[in-house]
Amino acid sequence: MPALDDHDEPNIGYGLHQTVLHIQSPTLRMTFIRSPPHTGPGDRELGLKHKWFHLQVRNLGREWSFDIGIVDKMGRRGVIRCSTFQKEPKLAISPVPNAHPVLHLPLSFPQPSSRPLTAWSTITLNLPSLIPHFGTLAGMNQLDDGEGNRHDAVTLPATNVPIPSGTYSHLSYIKIYATCRLRRIWLSDLLPDSQVPWEFELYGA
Repeated sequence: MPALDDHDEPNIGYGLHQTVLHIQSPTLRMTFIRSPPHTGPGDRELGLKHKWFHLQVRNLGREWSFDIGIVDKMGRRGVIRCSTFQKEPKLAISPVPNAHPVLHLPLSFPQPSSRPLTAWSTITLNLPSLIPHFGTLAGMNQLDDGEGNRHDAVTLPATNVPIPSGTYSHLSYIKIYATCRLRRIWLSDLLPDSQVPWEFELYGA
């Protein structure tokens, strides 16, 4: 919470006391946090129906990725994955039973600054607008088996996997991988240029 110490000069202003989560590992795939935790078949879901997903993170100059599980009105499930190492959008469908299709999108940060204090980057996604891209990439035969191997849609063994389409229903889970410094995650029904609480816009080290 913002606090002004009694001994501070009045013109110093507010100091923000906050908790920042630092996630670091040499192995990106094996180090992550997930909400809710994955416990097996029948996992409970977040069930959040907000359209806008926001994440504040600081770029540490390492490869980084995050996943968002989404569900459409028909109950078809998919994963939106954003990664700093991805070069172009692709749709990954794993031959593993019950695996959900993954829409893998490239993510880039602004160029590093020479200033000692660097602004936190706020990533904003409109979840309903991403659902059509599952079908678009499938129709363009831009499929991947999850191991980096491209296939034609007609020869991919897992073509019977339901692809999310139509109307967005809800967000099922959030998964954040190493390496990053995570400040906050929130969802809203407001547009990105709508007013947000003042502390969401602050800068930090």
